[in-house]
This record gives sequence, C-alpha cells and structure tokens, in this order.
Amino acid sequence: MSQTTLHEVAIGYLLTHQAEHLTHDRQYLIERCAAHLQAQGATVERANIVALQALGELDTRATKAHIELTHCTSFAVFVVDPVTRARIAFTAADLIRLARDYATRTDTVVTRH
Repeated sequence: MSQTTLHEVAIGYLLTHQAEHLTHDRQYLIERCAAHLQAQGATVERANIVALQALGELDTRATKAHIELTHCTSFAVFVVDPVTRARIAFTAADLIRLARDYATRTDTVVTRH
C-alpha cells in the first residue's frame, strides 16, 4: 500500500474512532489505529509512524499551527504560532524533555521502534 493511501486509511480510521478514545485515551487510539494499519499490510514501525502522523495532522487542523519544515534540521524544529505568526524553536533535547514530562503527567507510553 502506498504512503498516501496508508495515510488516508489512518485519517479515516481516526476520524471514525476519535470520539471513542481521543479525549480519554489518546495512546489507546494510536495503538488501535496502528493495529488497523498493520491489518492492511503495514509493518509495526510504519503503522506506528503513520498513525502518529495522522493524529498530528488531525490534532492541528483546528489551530492552524504548523511546523516550518524549510528551517528544521535533525536537531531543531520550528513551529509557527498561528495567532502571533512567531516562530518557536525546539531543540531535540527540548522535545525529549517535553515528551518525558507529558508521558509522566498523562501516564502515556512512549513508543519505541
């Protein structure tokens, strides 16, 4: 299955099932979406990545926030604030700290590849 088609399948799955889980158990929704993608023939790693990419897209549609890819490197990510249009830079170390803090506060399991 092509990357675009797999992404579309993930978006469709999330749109259909997000009301069941998204507000209460985001991790479970991601796991279920990834399992659905695996049933479509995706590898475990690919299914997890595509599920997270699709969730990221849906999560930011309402805010219009986005990552400015032209400025990103392997070590820094630039996010554009949709209200102020300001660029906010996060280093890889910043993102790891944020992810660990978020996982601790929400009892979220961080996926490994």
